[in-house]
Amino acid sequence: MERVPSLDLLRGLAAFSVAIPHYFVLNSTDRHPSEVVAVLAVEIFFVLSGFVLAPQILSCVRSGRVTNIKIFLVRRWMRTIPPYLVALLAISYATGQIASLDFVRYLFYVQNLLWQHNLNDYFPVAWSLSIEEWFYVTFILIVFLCSRLYGRRDERFCACVALAFIATISVVRMMHDQSDGWDAEIRRVTVYRLDSIAYGFLLYLVVQRWRLRSHLVELSIGSRLAPAMIFCLFGTVGIVVTAFALNNGPAVAKVLFPFIAPMFGVSAVLLFYTLSSATRASWQSALFLYLGRVSYSVYLFHMLLILALRPHLQALSLLLQLAIYLGCMLCACSLFYWYFERPILAARPKYKQLNSFGARTDDVPLANVVKGGL
Repeated sequence: MERVPSLDLLRGLAAFSVAIPHYFVLNSTDRHPSEVVAVLAVEIFFVLSGFVLAPQILSCVRSGRVTNIKIFLVRRWMRTIPPYLVALLAISYATGQIASLDFVRYLFYVQNLLWQHNLNDYFPVAWSLSIEEWFYVTFILIVFLCSRLYGRRDERFCACVALAFIATISVVRMMHDQSDGWDAEIRRVTVYRLDSIAYGFLLYLVVQRWRLRSHLVELSIGSRLAPAMIFCLFGTVGIVVTAFALNNGPAVAKVLFPFIAPMFGVSAVLLFYTLSSATRASWQSALFLYLGRVSYSVYLFHMLLILALRPHLQALSLLLQLAIYLGCMLCACSLFYWYFERPILAARPKYKQLNSFGARTDDVPLANVVKGGL
């Protein structure tokens, strides 16, 4: 399998759909309407993470080797933790929190494990990264142990485990009081949101089955109409539900959000995956690959950049402020990727076994993890 350029494009678009609204949010005294866009962009990241990691998880389960799980975790941690530490140290120093207990909780991804433990949420984008990190550890171990226990390694069994995982977390979440502090105490708490990434894992299983039967990536333009319509439907419903939930609307919106938002992410990943055959021109692949590469650092550092630039840009027009902000961010994140992230990625360990496609699992393109969150 080759790398999917359209998923890199989605990854980049999602990153900027978080970074741009945050510029408005941090410059507004009230809740800014654009926050809805950022919130839904995070849900795309969650689903995309589960989708692109699925080949590695399945390969670890099929191999039955604990060694491959260790390699999976080391690869994830080498991809995600070093850039996170740099961003955390930078923003902690800038806000004078470098020696605080809040910093320690951020350091170990526990600031939102069971509830919002930090007194000062000065690195707010970290909540989704905690969900990602805890998902890596819990989900693969659950699937692997269930596979060992029942003697099953097939994809159908893995799908059943994923469904049980989603159902269990959904029940636990719905037992919590949804009325007070929903945004901080439900939407951004790790134990209540791990299921959002599992939706992406399930989507990969469905797509692979569909792909083998109907050549999904070879769909014609007319055949892409259905994924586009599904995306528009869930996008519309997602915007309405998210807006109500964030603004203390009907309680049903808060209950529905953890189901509607992942389905919006599913529809986005599905749509862009069906566009893969239309985005293979060399210039497109290069551009989309670039957007995918800088997406993690864009997500990590955009808040710090806003804090650094905002005092110096207030006298300028909003359009010029955005242009300077985006230009600085692209330059800084590009340098960070090439001189910090890329060498670490190259040093990651390789898997010891071939996957079902006859290639080393570390070379499966969909295993290029996306990181994100609001």
